[in-house]
Amino acid sequence: MDLMTVDLTEVPEATIGSPVVLWGEGLPIDDVASAASTVGYQLLCAVSPRVPFVTTEVGTVDIEL
Repeated sequence: MDLMTVDLTEVPEATIGSPVVLWGEGLPIDDVASAASTVGYQLLCAVSPRVPFVTTEVGTVDIEL
């Protein structure tokens, strides 16, 4: 499965369709992975092929939902 639930109670301005950062600038993947008791590599490998990756500049990759 490639579903996820995020509690946005603390962000009342967020609505369906609001962009979110799962990891990236200001939120390192290894910090997210640590909170999920895993490693960053595991999170990156778990992104479904249905999620398009968009390169925005040399050396960085954004995931566009």
